Amino acid sequence: MNAPPIKFSFADGLARLVLDRPDRGNPIDTAFVRQLREIAVDVAQRDDVRAVLISANGRVFSAGGDIRTFAEDRERLPHLVKLWTSDIHVAISTFMRMPAPVVAAVSGNVGGGGLGLVASADFVVAAEGVKFASGFAALGFSSDSSTTVSLTQRMGWQRAKRFLMLAEVIDAAEAARCGLVDFVVPSAALASEAEALAKRLASGPTRAYAGLKTLMIRSRTNAPEVQMEEEAQTLAAVVRTEDAWEGVSAFAAKRKPAFEGR
Repeated sequence: MNAPPIKFSFADGLARLVLDRPDRGNPIDTAFVRQLREIAVDVAQRDDVRAVLISANGRVFSAGGDIRTFAEDRERLPHLVKLWTSDIHVAISTFMRMPAPVVAAVSGNVGGGGLGLVASADFVVAAEGVKFASGFAALGFSSDSSTTVSLTQRMGWQRAKRFLMLAEVIDAAEAARCGLVDFVVPSAALASEAEALAKRLASGPTRAYAGLKTLMIRSRTNAPEVQMEEEAQTLAAVVRTEDAWEGVSAFAAKRKPAFEGR
């Protein structure tokens, strides 16, 4: 029996996903998208998950779609694409909207659909020298895996269009300059830095994070007045939580708050 393409574990509020087919460049294929969807849906429904950390084994974070499978049957290719995108789009959308913040730790190069998984995370920590490759157009493909959404939100509309249409390859430093990456760290420090960030989020005010994630998504389409009313309604709900009262109490007592995610 083949090992699953993703290793999943959970401890102390932190869900960990590790892409684990390093010998093949952690490709996106039927098994991968199916397991990713199952994990995302499960994690999003759990009250004990307070942060998610996505990483990968091997020199490549993800090379994107499995081109070898694409090349096997031209007639079946459109059907295969629809199957894969339906699963990975549900997974990515679920990660975007779930209450817990998501951190992507990028230790190796990323291409194709792997870009969408990375760019849709709330925070991206990348090792120095890592390359981000938009290979869709080089194959004669348009893009998927949320890239026209997540890359646009991170890089800006015109920069994302240039990146996708010219099939650019950029390094971690350039990715940070244009907003695709939040933090660039030495390779040797990546695991510890990403873990520290994920643990910090996992010990934070989860309900407040959930409110902020939802508000930030809605800000893309809401009129200003509608958005401000949603801010007011969301804050009114969040301040009823135990963590909000703990934050106020800790501030008044001049101590560090101990948030419990409720």
